This record gives sequence, structure tokens and C-alpha cells, in this order.
Amino acid sequence: MNPIDLNELATRVHEANEKWWHDPLTKQPIKRDRDELLMLVVTELAEACEGARRNCTDNHLPHRKMEEVEMADAVIRMLDMAGGFGEGVDDFCDHTFDADSCKGKDLLEICKIVSSYTDTTDYHENNANIISYIRGYCKKWKLDLWAAFEEKMAYNATRADHTHEARLQADGKKW
Repeated sequence: MNPIDLNELATRVHEANEKWWHDPLTKQPIKRDRDELLMLVVTELAEACEGARRNCTDNHLPHRKMEEVEMADAVIRMLDMAGGFGEGVDDFCDHTFDADSCKGKDLLEICKIVSSYTDTTDYHENNANIISYIRGYCKKWKLDLWAAFEEKMAYNATRADHTHEARLQADGKKW
């Protein structure tokens, strides 16, 4: 078991990402779409795949592998969603992947778990399940998920493209 309290992290991550749950112009709360948020988790996993495939370093944290940082981004998105919807996260043991499987197969397995998320209402369990798969992947492939997580949280807090003003630009992040 990981001694990290995922519910405390979900609260912390959501507080840091509160701006994404408000209209950038009016600052009023907005209703987030669960499927869009899950798709953003999948995009982080796809970026992790690309990082592993190309064996490159991250653009924002160049002392870390892109794969490692994108896995941290996937956890950040899952925790933000859990915090934002007030769902919580049950704590599970890390998922164990087949020792003979490759990175692509393992990442695809995580994507399948994420895509099956919309077929249920047991969100506490599903939030934990997805995170347990990500933690298991990082453990198997020797990625320092939690150090990358902390560094990416600190980096995200200062990003110019995460401001309300940047989001209002024609090419700003909308969701």
C-alpha cells in the first residue's frame, strides 16, 4: 500500500485547478463534462506513450522523461476530477502488470480502464482503480510518479497558459 492519502491529494489538486471549473470570463462555476475530462486523461496517456516511444525528456521538466511527467499529469487529472465532483478516491494496491508485457500493451490496458469508467456510477472505486493502474505501470517501468507529480504541480501553478486571460485567447485551452 502506498502511504499517500489520495483523498487529501484530490482536495489539494482540485484547489490548485479550481480555475478550470469556472468560466474564464465570468468566473462563475461551470458544469464539467466527465467524458471530456476522461478524454484528457487518455491524451496524457497517449503523450506518455509518445514519450516512451521516442525516449525523450519532458518539455516543461527537462530533467525528467516525458513518459514519467505525462503519467503524473494523468494522475493530476484523475485527482482533479475526483475532487471537483466530490467523489473521493478509495485506496487500492497498485495494479500488477504482466511481467512480459510491453509498455504499449500496458498503456493500452490503462486506456481501456479509463474508457470503461463511463459505464458505472461507482466513482470512488473507479478513480482509485485508474490511479492504481497508473501507479502499477510506474512501479513496473521504474518511473518516479510522485516526485514527477510534485514537480508538475509546482510548475502548473506558474503556467501562463493556465490563466483565465490565456484561456480567453482564440487558441487558449477551453476544457
